[in-house]
Amino acid sequence: MLKRILVSIPIVVIVALAAIFQSWILVILAAVLALTTQFEIVRALNGNGKRVVIFTSYLFAVVLAAFFVGFFLLLQNGADYVPWMPVLSLSAFVILIMLTFIIAMFSRKHTADSVTNTIFTFVYPQLFMALFYMLILANIGEYYRMLVVFLMVLIPAMFSDTFAYFIGMALGKRKLCPQISPKKTVAGSIAGIIGGTVGALLITVLFWGGKDILYFMASGAILGTISQFGDLSASFIKRSLNIKDFGKILPGHGGIVDRMDSILFCIPVVFILTTTGLI
Repeated sequence: MLKRILVSIPIVVIVALAAIFQSWILVILAAVLALTTQFEIVRALNGNGKRVVIFTSYLFAVVLAAFFVGFFLLLQNGADYVPWMPVLSLSAFVILIMLTFIIAMFSRKHTADSVTNTIFTFVYPQLFMALFYMLILANIGEYYRMLVVFLMVLIPAMFSDTFAYFIGMALGKRKLCPQISPKKTVAGSIAGIIGGTVGALLITVLFWGGKDILYFMASGAILGTISQFGDLSASFIKRSLNIKDFGKILPGHGGIVDRMDSILFCIPVVFILTTTGLI
């Protein structure tokens, strides 16, 4: 967990600088993360007996990234933001499910389970990343707001991890989910919620002029809770596959999915908060 925290710090710095100064850096970073996480998930499933229709799984990730980059370029050239990204993403989702069925039916190596596994890779992590794409597109040109939005995605999850690790290690006795993650404790989980609250409080004080403190703190508590479910969900998948990490791209730290699992679950919450005008 300590390694996870240390790796998260440069990620926060890079995303914050990208959000402030160069939107295209954030766009490239988001697309690369989406494609890398897809590769890790597919490889983890395929390598452990959960066969995936690789063609459609990768194609879905590439199509979503292409939509994202295309709309970004349109916005950069003066087009008004039109929420076509959700429509196109949903259309691609349905069409590629159909294509997955067709390929599986005419393939000797695929079964109905292959279709289920492939659809899972469409949802986790790609639909989460599609919401991340839309967060970026909706805030292009509003750099200060974009900074706050992405800090809300990152910081509460990061603080939740940090508080849960140190307080859980010091005070944790009662196990939270020993069958999924033996080291997690109830005390650590409660500390994680407090950590998310503190992280959101710092965001509003430092970057939002101290406005809406109670609202930000409540949002931070929710994100501090949700981020733990993201972490546990990834642990649940890895335990089911009998693997320690999803990848090895970060030597000594695992893969990108291992570093983003808690953040992925925060994205839909922040998306709802921004689209409803609460942020």
